Amino acid sequence: MAQFSHTKISCYVQCPRKYQFRYVERIEPPSRSIELHLGNVVHLALQKLYADLQNAAPMSESELLQFYDAQWSASFTSAIRIVRARTTERDYFDSGRQMISAYYRRFHPFNQSATIGLEMRLLFPLAELDTFEAKVDRISQSGENDYEIHDYKTSRRVPSPSQIQSDTQLALYEVALRHRWPDAKQVSLVWHYLAHGKEVRDKRTGRQLETILQRTRQLSRNIEEARSFPTRTTPLCDWCEYRSICPAVRS
Repeated sequence: MAQFSHTKISCYVQCPRKYQFRYVERIEPPSRSIELHLGNVVHLALQKLYADLQNAAPMSESELLQFYDAQWSASFTSAIRIVRARTTERDYFDSGRQMISAYYRRFHPFNQSATIGLEMRLLFPLAELDTFEAKVDRISQSGENDYEIHDYKTSRRVPSPSQIQSDTQLALYEVALRHRWPDAKQVSLVWHYLAHGKEVRDKRTGRQLETILQRTRQLSRNIEEARSFPTRTTPLCDWCEYRSICPAVRS
């Protein structure tokens, strides 16, 4: 029996050797990118924001930024790498603050929908003995049996409409949501591109979900049957956590 996730499958598709390091040999990453650090801390801040709202203790913008500052400092280590030329830790730190402030001011008082889950773990059967785990940034309800799946992105680029349409992550999360709540009618997929203050909404048809599910099942079978894990060299190698031990880089 195996458990898959979007992160796990994407890792294999991006580079089988990276998958081997992380999920087969279970090697702790020697380093991580500052982009990953930024994303983690921003996610923690937004999770804290909505958790406090659920507990009827809303944070002010200033309090949220103080939380972000503390989390950034507490988790920043010498293992964090900056790849982009002419950028500094301060540049990334400031960009995260700007994202949080812009989000806070746009959505305050945060009553657009009712949050029912934060970093919520949902499972559904992928194959006879395999499962898929979705870990959703935020799930909310905008009406009876109407759900929203929210995903926060800190990347510099906003995908094109065709790239949004071909995105599998939130589509698989919708499959997981419908497995958990079979009464779900409408499910909106919501991407928040925080660096641009842009919200993108989309929906998937039942046929689209089934197609994505079949592809994911095939990928999971490919992973389980894999006996070799070749390196796939791309520009993303510069950001890889395993760059320092990768034979393709060392050669």
